[in-house]
Amino acid sequence: MTWRRFFVPFAAVVVTAAFVQAQPQNSEHPQNTQPTFKKHQIGESVQAFFSIARIAEKNGMLSTDYCRLYLNDPKVKKAIEKAKKKGKDDPSALVAVMTVEGCHNIRAALAGQDVEVDLRFAAEFGSGSAQFVAGRLASVSFVVKAPFNDVVEDMTAKLNAKPQQDVETSQNAIGAIVKLRRANWTLPNTLVKVSESQSLDGSNIGTEVSVTDLAIMKQRKNSLN
Repeated sequence: MTWRRFFVPFAAVVVTAAFVQAQPQNSEHPQNTQPTFKKHQIGESVQAFFSIARIAEKNGMLSTDYCRLYLNDPKVKKAIEKAKKKGKDDPSALVAVMTVEGCHNIRAALAGQDVEVDLRFAAEFGSGSAQFVAGRLASVSFVVKAPFNDVVEDMTAKLNAKPQQDVETSQNAIGAIVKLRRANWTLPNTLVKVSESQSLDGSNIGTEVSVTDLAIMKQRKNSLN
């Protein structure tokens, strides 16, 4: 089984598939090699990330180009002001505010600030978020439309390491008890987590994947102390 088998594009909020770039298997996982997802590597510079990150709309325009045009368009500025006057409950106002905030977050990331960016601005992943710390991609989290076991199997092959697995028991928003399987891989500088995701009615909506550069996050924690 390969990543390409079950990561296929689909509409809606779940992630665009085929996100993992194939890599050769080694007998050992190189200490300084980070997993690569859809041409993105955890720990890469923010400049490298947004040199290929594309908006979900506008025929896949580069997000940086989209934001530059969006924020400087007089018609857009007028529409944003009009939407704001309608109040936060107005759908058009909400979309406008989210787009502006997203573009500002991209600018902040490119300026070296610690910020989280919605993966709407990196449609190659789909839905989710990416966190940037000091100008580098520190973590990325997204959902794939694939069974938990399949994701664990393929991630194990990709990382050439066995995960630690457990079951998390929790109570959802409607009071039902749910048990969700989880798998973690702790590599020299990388933490990978895979967990089941369910809707309120208990149906499976995919598998959540998160990848974190431990060295970057540790550096950020030390800088805050």
